[in-house]
Amino acid sequence: MSNRIKQEGSVFARFYSDERETGAEVIEKTLSVCADIGLTEHVNDSDPLTPDNASISEKGYITVHSDSKAIRLRFRLDDWDGLTDAILSVSVDATRLVEIDPESAEKYTGPARVFVELIRQLAVELNPYYVSTSNRAIMNGEIAPTPKAVLPFETPITLERLPWLGIYSEPLIERFGGRQRVLDTPAWMVEELENGSILIVTTRIPWEDYGHKHPADRYLLDRMDRADAVSPPSDVTLSDPFASFDPGAIGTDICVHQDDIAPEFANEDLQLIPVRVDEHRNLRHLDTNAFVRNVVTNTTGDKAAIVKRMLSDVPATSDDDLYVSALLRDVIPPAFVRLDDPDNENVVTKVMRLETDVNKIKLLVSLSRVAQQDDFTTEDLNSMEGALDTLNELDDNENIDQYIEAKLL
Repeated sequence: MSNRIKQEGSVFARFYSDERETGAEVIEKTLSVCADIGLTEHVNDSDPLTPDNASISEKGYITVHSDSKAIRLRFRLDDWDGLTDAILSVSVDATRLVEIDPESAEKYTGPARVFVELIRQLAVELNPYYVSTSNRAIMNGEIAPTPKAVLPFETPITLERLPWLGIYSEPLIERFGGRQRVLDTPAWMVEELENGSILIVTTRIPWEDYGHKHPADRYLLDRMDRADAVSPPSDVTLSDPFASFDPGAIGTDICVHQDDIAPEFANEDLQLIPVRVDEHRNLRHLDTNAFVRNVVTNTTGDKAAIVKRMLSDVPATSDDDLYVSALLRDVIPPAFVRLDDPDNENVVTKVMRLETDVNKIKLLVSLSRVAQQDDFTTEDLNSMEGALDTLNELDDNENIDQYIEAKLL
C-alpha cells in the first residue's frame, strides 16, 4: 500500500555534466524541450511558452507550468564548477505528484507523467553524465537515504544508494556492469534513451519503502545476482566474533555509538576500539579499561533482541556513552579481530586505516566470505593482509576505490 507521507516537500532533479556548456546553450535547449511538451510560462496561458521571450531572472530562475502544477527551473549560468556542480535543477512540489490510481499502475498519469517526460527529454537533449532526484523533506529521516547518498559530492561519482529516478550515461553504465546488466535492473521502470543513457525509476511512488535498500541498489551497487537482489537470501545471521575468545584475550572491535544504530553503518560513524575480554564476558577498552559492550553468546531470537544483548548487562560504573559492534555478522571470523599483541594489526585494523569511500563494513563482509571457503588457509589470510597493506601504502584514493570495487567486493 502506498504511503502518502512520501509525497511531501519538493522533488528535485539535478543534471550533472562532465563537459562545459554555456548557460545560454543549456537555457535554449531546456526551454525548447519545455515548449515541445506544451509547458507554459504562466498558469493561465493557452499557448506553450516561447523560448526566445521567456522571462529568466538574473539568478537563472524561471517557473513553467503544466495545467496548475508549477515546475521550477534553475540554470547554472557562469559559475559551473565541474561534474559535482549541477548545470540544471528542475523541481516540483511532491504533493499529489503521483496519482494513486490502480488503473494506471503501469504508467504515470497527471503531473508525474509531465515531470518524468520533461526529465527524460532533457536528458536526451542535454546528454548529462548523471541525473539524480532528491527530496530533503523526506530524505533526512528513515524513509529514504540522505541526499549525500545519491548526489555527486566528489569525483569519481560514488553512490551509496540509487535515487528514486536516475539517468545514467555510458561511463556509469559500464561501472554498473554493462548495458545489458543495467537494462535488467529490477525496478519499476527501466528505459534506454535515444542518446544511449538509461533511465531507472526504482518505485512508482517516490521513495516508497526506502527505509531499507531497494532491489535495484542490491543489484547495481552491491553486485548481487538479480534473483538474490529481488528475493535476497534469508536474513543475515548474527553472531559475535568475540564469542569464542577466552577471558584475557585481546582484539579490535568496530563500534558505533548507540545513537547511530542503523541498517547500514556509514564509515564516518565507525570507531576502531582495542578491547580485551574480561572475566564477566564484557569487552573492555584495552587502554582505559572502560566498559565497551557485552560479548553476545546467545544468538537465538530476532536481530533486535540479539543487538540489545550487547548492552543487556551494563556495569553500574559505566557512563552513558555506550556503543554497539558493527561486526555482529556470522561471516566475520575471529581471526579478523584477534590480536596476539596490542601493537600488532589484523584485517579489521588494516581495513579501517584505508583512505576509501567504499563502505568498510561491506568490504569486511566481502573479505569474510572469502575466508569462509573450505580451502582458506593461514597463508591466504597473510596474503589478504598483505594486499591491504599495499592499498594502505597508495596515495591515490580514486585508484584505491576502483581496485576495491573491482577486486574485493
